[in-house]
Amino acid sequence: MTSPENNDEKVKHDKRGKDLVIMEDELLEFPDIVQDPVYATVRSTASCISTDSADDLDWLANSKLKGGLIKFLYEGSTEEKSHTSFYVNVVEEVSIEDVAKYITKVWKKRNPDIILSVISSLSHYKKWKNAQEVEDFQAGLIQAMNSTNMWVLTNGLDGGISKIVGDAVRYERERRFILSARGKDVYVKLPKKEEVAELPKLTVMGIVPKLKVETSVSLDEMHDSIISLKKTGTKGEAMELNSEHSHFIIMDQNTDMKELENFRLRVEERLMIPIGRGRQYRKVHMFDPALNAGSIPENLPTISSTCTPMVGLLIQGGPLDIDHVVDLLRRKVPVLVVQGSGLGADLISFVYFEKINHQGDDYESYVKTELIKRMMNCYPKDFVDDELARNRCRDKILESVSLAQQDNGRFLTILDINADPDGLRNLDKYILLTLFESQGSKQGSQFQEQFQSDLKLTLDWNRPDLAQSQIFEKYDWTTVKITPELFDKALLKPGREKFVEIFLDRETIALHEYMNYKKLLDLFNNLAKPDFFCQICLEGVLGKSPVVLDRKKGMSYPVNKDFVIGRDCDLNHLLYKLTGLENLVSSYDLSMNFAGDFVCDKATAETKALNTLIYWSAVTFNPEITKVLWRRSEQPMVMALVISMIWHNLAINWCRDLDTKRQLKDSATEFGKQAVRLLDLSYKDSCLTAIASLDEKHPEFNNKTTIKLAHIARNKYFIAHKSCQKWLVRRWQGNLLIREVDYGVFKLPNWLKIYLSVLFIFPMLFWITYEVNSPAEVKTKVDEDEEMDEDQVDTQDPISMKIKWNKSTRGKVKYQMKEMLSYGRQNLKVPIYLQFYYLWSAPITKFYVSQMFYLMYLTLFSYAVIIPSCGDFYIDLVVYFWTAMLWVEIIRKTIIKRKEYKEMKIFWTVIEIMLIGAFLIVIGLVRIIPKFVPFIKYTTAKFVMSLGLLYFYYRLLSVFLPISPVLGPMMINFKAMMKKDFVTWLRMFLVFMVAGGITIQAVLYPNYYPLEEGIIMAFSRAFFGMFLTKIDDLDSNEKCENFYDNQTREVCYNAATSFWKRNTSQVRFQPEYATCPYRSFGGYAMVIQYLVITKLILLTLLYALFSVTNAKVQAESEEIWKYQVYSIIVDFETRLRLPAPLNFISYIIMLLEFMFKKLSHCLKRCCRSSCCQKKDATDGSHKMSVVKVRNSVDFSYWKSCMKKLNEEAEIAHKEAERPIAQSQRIEQLVTQSKLQKEYNDKMTEQMSNLERQLIACSLALEQIAHKIDSIDPKSRPQLEISTSLHMASRQSPYPHTKLQRFPVFDKYVSWAEPYPTYDPVLYSKPVDEYRESIQNLVDPDFIEITQRLEMSSQSQEERVSLLSVTGLQKPMWNTSATYVINDSAIVINRVSWITKEGMPMRYELDSSNMPINPMGRTGMRGRGKLRRWGPNHCVMVVVSRWKRYLSTSHNQQNFITVDGKQVLEVIVVRKQESGEITLPSGKEYGDMSLYSAVCRKFLENIFEDHETKVNDKMTEQQMIQFFEQFVEPHPGPFTGFTSGQIYKGYMDDPCNTDNAWREAEVWNIHYHVPDNLDSKIKDKERKWKEVSSYLRLPGNQNSIVQEAARSQGAYY
Repeated sequence: MTSPENNDEKVKHDKRGKDLVIMEDELLEFPDIVQDPVYATVRSTASCISTDSADDLDWLANSKLKGGLIKFLYEGSTEEKSHTSFYVNVVEEVSIEDVAKYITKVWKKRNPDIILSVISSLSHYKKWKNAQEVEDFQAGLIQAMNSTNMWVLTNGLDGGISKIVGDAVRYERERRFILSARGKDVYVKLPKKEEVAELPKLTVMGIVPKLKVETSVSLDEMHDSIISLKKTGTKGEAMELNSEHSHFIIMDQNTDMKELENFRLRVEERLMIPIGRGRQYRKVHMFDPALNAGSIPENLPTISSTCTPMVGLLIQGGPLDIDHVVDLLRRKVPVLVVQGSGLGADLISFVYFEKINHQGDDYESYVKTELIKRMMNCYPKDFVDDELARNRCRDKILESVSLAQQDNGRFLTILDINADPDGLRNLDKYILLTLFESQGSKQGSQFQEQFQSDLKLTLDWNRPDLAQSQIFEKYDWTTVKITPELFDKALLKPGREKFVEIFLDRETIALHEYMNYKKLLDLFNNLAKPDFFCQICLEGVLGKSPVVLDRKKGMSYPVNKDFVIGRDCDLNHLLYKLTGLENLVSSYDLSMNFAGDFVCDKATAETKALNTLIYWSAVTFNPEITKVLWRRSEQPMVMALVISMIWHNLAINWCRDLDTKRQLKDSATEFGKQAVRLLDLSYKDSCLTAIASLDEKHPEFNNKTTIKLAHIARNKYFIAHKSCQKWLVRRWQGNLLIREVDYGVFKLPNWLKIYLSVLFIFPMLFWITYEVNSPAEVKTKVDEDEEMDEDQVDTQDPISMKIKWNKSTRGKVKYQMKEMLSYGRQNLKVPIYLQFYYLWSAPITKFYVSQMFYLMYLTLFSYAVIIPSCGDFYIDLVVYFWTAMLWVEIIRKTIIKRKEYKEMKIFWTVIEIMLIGAFLIVIGLVRIIPKFVPFIKYTTAKFVMSLGLLYFYYRLLSVFLPISPVLGPMMINFKAMMKKDFVTWLRMFLVFMVAGGITIQAVLYPNYYPLEEGIIMAFSRAFFGMFLTKIDDLDSNEKCENFYDNQTREVCYNAATSFWKRNTSQVRFQPEYATCPYRSFGGYAMVIQYLVITKLILLTLLYALFSVTNAKVQAESEEIWKYQVYSIIVDFETRLRLPAPLNFISYIIMLLEFMFKKLSHCLKRCCRSSCCQKKDATDGSHKMSVVKVRNSVDFSYWKSCMKKLNEEAEIAHKEAERPIAQSQRIEQLVTQSKLQKEYNDKMTEQMSNLERQLIACSLALEQIAHKIDSIDPKSRPQLEISTSLHMASRQSPYPHTKLQRFPVFDKYVSWAEPYPTYDPVLYSKPVDEYRESIQNLVDPDFIEITQRLEMSSQSQEERVSLLSVTGLQKPMWNTSATYVINDSAIVINRVSWITKEGMPMRYELDSSNMPINPMGRTGMRGRGKLRRWGPNHCVMVVVSRWKRYLSTSHNQQNFITVDGKQVLEVIVVRKQESGEITLPSGKEYGDMSLYSAVCRKFLENIFEDHETKVNDKMTEQQMIQFFEQFVEPHPGPFTGFTSGQIYKGYMDDPCNTDNAWREAEVWNIHYHVPDNLDSKIKDKERKWKEVSSYLRLPGNQNSIVQEAARSQGAYY
């Protein structure tokens, strides 16, 4: 039975060279179990549970642990579709060690890399408002679980955070299932199913009490049972288990949640100790021997033991979860708190940041108080009647924050999801950050294990930022080394290039000790995505298939050891086809360097290993890894060219997928530009170094020079660089230095100097000098070139860049003659034969001489062609010989290019050789041989000669014109237009030409024979239709006028049933009538449509295509031309010094030299003696073996250039990333501003509430003060004084509304007191809300009407008509006026009854022409619920009598007395709307007098008599008579009734506003003798009120009643 520790092991490769071992995971995480449907509850699972020995079986049988598998059956699903999880039922007496052993032996779980304990209770879970946060949390969690072997611990229930975790696992499991269900890929080393299996197992454990599980079956069976649970989805006191959890630890006999929390804590504490077989680490030297000789300082502390790292994750949470956090912190387990999730997480975060930001004496008192407030908001039901539990929870929160810092580590990390919106999606980062910040700096004997464990986590989770900041910077006290396995992961896992960069920067691994041929093979065979390498490199380039190891299991690897071993291995062959360079990788050198037996020095061995890794990353197309490795190469500029070459050739020649091809081209272009940038940096630093580097040969690249590699890579921008162009200029001129001489008026061009020097030897001494081999002179020349300004370079001829002389002396002829003589003397120092050799060997000389002879050849050839008749035989013979010499020269150049310049394309050159060879054969047959054997027409010979002449004239364009800086770019544009546009256009034109030619011929000449002449006639007409417009045959001629009169089919059938059996004697088939055109509408239509398409559309399209192509190519034509200059120079370098036809002399000389060398070699072999051999042996013994050593100077120089390039790239990257960073920063600022706005809004609301409460308190205090003043009736002010400061008019809310008045304090009541912030509420009760009978008598809302008029564009008449609709025009303030409304005269009195110093007061008007309340501000503007703007008059009566002991008694002396004074009682009215009591009154509506109104209201409200009518025009006396009638008859002259006006003026009423107020005329009607009112009043006990201090009437009515009591001498 396979041990459980080996289940996760897939493929391992030993460094010492062991073969690959492939093992299979035999135990699935959830085994498939086939059950009998009849017996679906319990069945043995012993086959699924394996142990290591018989003792384990005995232990399992004797243990009290009971468990097995839980099958979750969903409603409507079959058992085959059920989901299976492991469970174990734990009783109280079972030890945690047994649980750990059960996990190891039964569940086959090995120690994880990290444990995540999710802390969140279901009873204190609030649904996340933002669904995106849930998705981000799930994505971050799954990303962490897919990165490493992580266990997640939850409460296991199907609700809250555990359900969110389960849903995330379900989505990931479904994704894996889809991937594993795909078909097998032949290029992948494992099938998709096995590839998915390589991902870490999704291990989610639920620790749950049994009482919380809702199930109808028993969980107390033995360990080999299967429990089927149905998922019903119901929720109750008990919850269902979450079916997506892989394992459940169910605690039995548990009744306390605190006990469960302690049990879970013990489980977590045990899981931190390794279970099963511990992890084994390869022993490596972790310390730099150069620093401490591999020893560890003795005084450093040591790590006692290594444990499995655990991190707690608090999301929301209740009081028990807070206890769990504290317990973890006490055990120094780091906890990550998600701030913004709510509840306990936010409480801990609040205290944490308060402790950081507010360190002071009042910190604790403030935090405790504020924390209790927040706790009561979070847990309103938990601490209602339990202050001790609340304080205990508060102390726990404070303790958790106090435990955040321990032992130089931070154990509490806050993840603010509001400040970092991507925090939950980057949950893995924060988990690792929490873990690393809690560890502190580890040193000691077990440092290696801790270091590798932490680094493995960061590598698995792809967190190079944490590896840099939390590991390497933490352990910066020594130089550490990593294992090759970690470097393998960094290279092979996608997206780990940052780790490779860190490892190389930190020098944690020596590449020559890492790389050998087995490691290289391992890297190729373990690619994460081998599709590119297999499909394009293996199959496409090499034509090979992957090497299959086991077809039954479907496991295959791309290559075998033959791919990397040997000089002729497939890898070198692949690189050769991609670069043209041989033996780039040496498996022998790699292996020897790996073993320590260096075939070169150590630095060169490191370079070879690095270059091999670069080739590996290039052919597997990993641009990011390639870029990281390339930055550390010894020759970065050359390596960039090679990488660009590899990818460019792959994209052009072998890649067929458009997206991949685009990526390859982009990457190749990027590296090509990097090479150009490096060259530019070197040129700016030193032109000498830059130009010298172009000629430098590189042994690791087949001794190719840099510029040759650039040409092989076809990097036109590199060769177009100014340093390359300077190098090309020097190569173009060879050893010649052509002096620029200016004679003032004119100057001689270079080509003339060359011709004069070649033809007349003497000028060579004055115009040309020679470049000597002295380093000092070379340096002087280069330095002079550096001082040249780019603007001074002759752009018309960049091939001849020269140093310009001082203009002040340049034009003097005497000076020029002296300089020429001086140059002549200098040239005499060079031997004359060398001068001739340098002159005739320079490519520029070969070019001009070849050009001159080629023009002579064309002249002679043209003359031979134009000679009439058969021509001149001897001239033809010379032309033939000259052409043959040209042909031989082209063949020789092609052979040399093929051997020395393999990168150059020779396809068209071979075609040219074939064409010229065919021409020589044909011209010999038709022009030379007919001189002796005439057998061909001379016109045919002339045609052949003309074709040859045409070709050689066209050849001039491609051989000599491209060297010109003006004509060269033009030729590039011409070629682009011909290759792309013209060919494409011609294919389109052929369709119209063939169709047009045939149809026009058929319609115009219906009787023309379809033979050779007819076909030529049809197509020539169509082709020349582009240039000529032939329309003369559209009309018939005189000869053919009657030919087409008879066109019936009988004519055709009578003449012949078939064209081939025609009767030629018929007129219709005679040749003279075949050319007769037929005039018809069809002929015109055919010709017109063809001409329109050809001349207007196709030609215009061709011009447009040429224009677009010219615009595209124009931008790059100069760089392309500069690139092609290299090929032109090479072409003329390979030419012989003598041009054709004089090159035969060179061939004779070359033949003689060859014969002389062969003869000399034979003589040496014959004359070789033993003494000579001994001498050779002696000479050979003194030869020393040469070991390649890296040039440290060059390496340092290019390293500095790479540093500058990296700095520029970093700046460019920052500039490119700046918009993204700014956008993220803006998003964070927006989020923070939103939070701050919410906080400010809350603060503003609280401040507003506080201000309102303060105002309300101030108003309440004023009202209390007024109430206190009114307690003693004797101390109350007089009625006139009490109305001067109204109180009821400022009360809120306004009667029968919810409107709150603007607060007005006593000091601001007067209009004379400034109140800048006064902003009263505007309210006017709508007219339609009044009784219908009085709606016409109510004032309209003049303010609203005024606003409508101001907003409208109506005329004055329209505005007056709008006012007249209401029945009231402009109100007349402070005046009494009569209006006619509904044919009735209505009197409206707007005169105020308020007096001031005995004089009637006129109220003022505001800016809107509305009256102002003369008694001051009320806090409300408008008419309110009153009927009139301004004063609203009414008559109020105080109907009083002496209160008797018995109201039915007629004894006049039976009065109630207090302090010797009789007690008064008055009649009051209770309002039905508000229930308050008030004095009887009658209001003015204008339709009756006020006295009539008060009498009518008295009858209706007091007597409840609605039948009795009163006079509408009652006077004051009539009102008195109305009340006098209720006096009972009594003896004596005294009537027993008195009346009088006691007050007239302002009424403090709650309905008053700033623009409308009540005014009253108050009468006191007093009955001294018995009255009969009681007999008429219904419910008299509620309508008679005793006058005392307890009487509460609205406004100043209390003062009015008191005034009446005072006037009657009554008690009050």
